[in-house]
Amino acid sequence: VTRPDAAPVIDALARWADVVLMSLKPPDLPRYNLGYERFAAVNPGLVYLEHIPNGPKGPLGQDGGYDVVVQGISGYGAIAGRQRGEAPEFVRPATSDMGTGFLSALAVVAALRHRDLTGEGQRVQTSLLSTAITLSNNLLNWFAATDPDVIEQFEGELGKLRASGAGFDEQKDLWRKHMVAGADTNIYFRHYRTSDGFVSVGALSPALHARFRKLLDVVDPQTREGFDHANPAHLAEAHAMVAAVEAKVASRPTEHWISVLREGGVPCGPFNFPTEVFDDPQVVANDFFVEIDHQTVGPYRTFAPPIRMDRTPTRVQSPSPTLDAHTDQVLHEIGFDGADIAALRSAGVVGAASLPEGL
Repeated sequence: VTRPDAAPVIDALARWADVVLMSLKPPDLPRYNLGYERFAAVNPGLVYLEHIPNGPKGPLGQDGGYDVVVQGISGYGAIAGRQRGEAPEFVRPATSDMGTGFLSALAVVAALRHRDLTGEGQRVQTSLLSTAITLSNNLLNWFAATDPDVIEQFEGELGKLRASGAGFDEQKDLWRKHMVAGADTNIYFRHYRTSDGFVSVGALSPALHARFRKLLDVVDPQTREGFDHANPAHLAEAHAMVAAVEAKVASRPTEHWISVLREGGVPCGPFNFPTEVFDDPQVVANDFFVEIDHQTVGPYRTFAPPIRMDRTPTRVQSPSPTLDAHTDQVLHEIGFDGADIAALRSAGVVGAASLPEGL
């Protein structure tokens, strides 16, 4: 892209393409003349997806993007992270990376639909930071009617904790106490230790709450009229109830509780480690993994397309291509003949060796 003789190839690609994905650092777009305006001039119907890691403005607007950094900025790391030593651990998998990919695909489809109706292309922008904020969901909303006083109190106590050298777990416990009311006394929507592993319970509605209490023969003081989490005596009752439920679940194996809860109509499932997912009966029954033979690493299993379609079935057609695998094929499709391609390769315009340093 740095050579003058690359321009005809880039313009031919722009005329041929429906979508261009640009994931360079923002300063590199003008540096290599790869901005939206150049592509729109060649193909006004083009959808140009511009991934700007931290958003186009602000002190980080020109920087590259990394999931661990936006976890910190967005608050997602504080919500989902756990302590490692005295600091929060990087949340895995890289949810902002994956989530931005999904949102980008949705944005492109919407832009293509607009183009189908109007003939107009457009620039579409996504960012890791906005994805991380979105993934924080209702834990990152702010309500003028209730939040200012609570937040002021929390941030005041947080400042004192930080000044005292408190670790991440202590700081997160403070956040949960102030900002996630009832989280520590929720027996209905959580993972439990069993005698041989863990079980996941998803009783979200009041009706499911009642079923869960009946199956475990538990009385929840939080259902009592007048119960107040701010009342130390009431909160102690709730904590005692949680401990009793945890002890009861821990006394029997996972399969026992899955059988009891499913028979009683309470959503539940096993808690798998990654290596156990491949053989989970529900996963196997739905073919959520596929086996692929890769030209470099050999046979391996990976996730199947998460979307199923009747008219246009989705499937993994081949392993990921190696760099430069389809260069000649694409150049043929956009009008270059064998001699042209050979000349471009010889000049270093295309091919794996043509990437400029720093990209």
